Amino acid sequence: MSSEQMKGRIVAQPASLRRVLKHQYGAGADALQQAASLLRSAAQVVITGMGASYYAALPLESHLCAAGVNAVAVEAGELLHFRLRAYPDAVLLVVSRSGESIEIAKLLAAKSPGQTVIGVSNRPKSRLAREADVAIAMESQDDDIVALQTYTGTLLTLALLGRAVENASAAARTEVESFLPGFEDLVITSLDGLQGWDAFLRPCRSLYLLGRGASYASALEGALLFHEVSKEPAVAMPTASFRHGPVEVVDRGFRAFLFAPQDKTQKLNVALAQDLVRFGGQVRVIGPSEDTSGEMQWIATPSLLDIYAPIFEVVPLQAAALRLAELEGIVPGSFRFAPPVALDEASFGPVS
Repeated sequence: MSSEQMKGRIVAQPASLRRVLKHQYGAGADALQQAASLLRSAAQVVITGMGASYYAALPLESHLCAAGVNAVAVEAGELLHFRLRAYPDAVLLVVSRSGESIEIAKLLAAKSPGQTVIGVSNRPKSRLAREADVAIAMESQDDDIVALQTYTGTLLTLALLGRAVENASAAARTEVESFLPGFEDLVITSLDGLQGWDAFLRPCRSLYLLGRGASYASALEGALLFHEVSKEPAVAMPTASFRHGPVEVVDRGFRAFLFAPQDKTQKLNVALAQDLVRFGGQVRVIGPSEDTSGEMQWIATPSLLDIYAPIFEVVPLQAAALRLAELEGIVPGSFRFAPPVALDEASFGPVS
């Protein structure tokens, strides 16, 4: 994928999200409401997936827990090999862009008769879509390898599902229609300002992404983007955990993205960002800015429900990862070892 192709995928996200929204309130509405009913009445919900699909599901876990739903997120490889028997009667919400990843296929084969599967996929003919008790098709525009449109499409689909669990589907449609113009503006300004990342990204000794709650998904996905797009080591970590020892890595070569959405922990997040700058690091805070002093470097996003915030938070990360690939002379998102869909749990196969 060339830089121009990746820019095209990024800039196409607003149109892709409008397509997702139209489907979830059209042909996909029945499946979305059936899934919401299952989640609402479940004694136990287990949310699972791999990679970007799993990260995109984490805001839903936080949202459901806040609504009093007994929900837990477990990565599909861990669930398959170590934890599946602990949830014999759970509703399994399985998220997979392709619907064919090896861990997902094995999980479907290993599930117990008492487990109900809700499948969320962008491939309506995939194994996950065929074998799920309720199949939700995202209807996002597709990606080649790196999840860009499909990542934000997954976030939106699961946000609409979370709002449906609260019987708030009508309100959710209005909410999304209201914020999509601002999302489009952020995409455009992020791509127009690519060179503004140069001084932040280089030189860089260590790159961290720190988030809490729904925004922990943005930290994880951001690290994945730096891995996949620009081959840059990056560490994602819960913000609170970073204070307990890892803060010792901070020096002049330290760089961090710190997510500070408009939630109950925003002041805690901003306080950490201020400390990191005081210790010599450079930080970009992503969230609704209330800083009028100009002391912090903010990437402003609107005040939204927690479950929507990651849709905006990921866009600057997409742009930064793309720019770093350009600076390093790397074709962005060109995979050397990993296949587009992991169909083997034991081997990557021959290296070309």
